[in-house]
Amino acid sequence: DDRIDILGNKMAEYNRNLAIKPRSSKGYRLMLLSTSDRNLAMQVRSRLLQQFPSQAVYMSFQSPYIKLKFGNFENRGDAEQFRKTILSKKIVPGNVYIIAENIELKPKEEEEEDE
Repeated sequence: DDRIDILGNKMAEYNRNLAIKPRSSKGYRLMLLSTSDRNLAMQVRSRLLQQFPSQAVYMSFQSPYIKLKFGNFENRGDAEQFRKTILSKKIVPGNVYIIAENIELKPKEEEEEDE
């Protein structure tokens, strides 16, 4: 029956789409800034996006502060390397902290190639 083939193809397409979506996991981010100065937050955000385009920058507002977080790191060692780099380039005034958070994980490239 043709309907079974159509259903099988739709299910396979659904599974492929599900496999390439980002998923959530426990990991680490860098807490860069907590300030009420919007201009400073935007300057730091733009510098980070220019120098690290492959990493995500998260900006949130919790009255009266703007909080800036950086990256999706699976292990603490990777977060520490970026922390040292950001501090050495003096992108952020003050200190940078590593915090445990739920992060977004993109699928591995090998898994995408297997399909």
